[in-house]
Amino acid sequence: MTSSTRRAEQLEKYLIRAVNNIIYKKINDPRIKFVTITRVWASSDLRYAKIYVSIYGDENHNENCLKALQGATKFIRGEIGKELKIRFVPEIKFLIDENMEYQYRASNIIEEMQQRERLNKGENEK
Repeated sequence: MTSSTRRAEQLEKYLIRAVNNIIYKKINDPRIKFVTITRVWASSDLRYAKIYVSIYGDENHNENCLKALQGATKFIRGEIGKELKIRFVPEIKFLIDENMEYQYRASNIIEEMQQRERLNKGENEK
């Protein structure tokens, strides 16, 4: 979370909890599965929020899930508005967290290298 104001940081924390709750308890779209909210960024005026998600699945599932989340944005904002006590419910935008994807790929590469090293050690000992 990298917002500049305390209110924006509080909104970010709230949105993580609230949107997770809405996704898993109130949305019945079968395309929305295996979604994790990794971080939220809210503008300092609290009017806009970017919700970064990590989606477990193949590229096709990720694309369909992201489209479904974007389609459910109006419903999600309505649910947030029922609970939130601020002047404006922020416009929200769902984005794939590329940072998480990068970390996942890097950890797979490291794991692969470690397996190769173990295999090479085993062959050298023979």
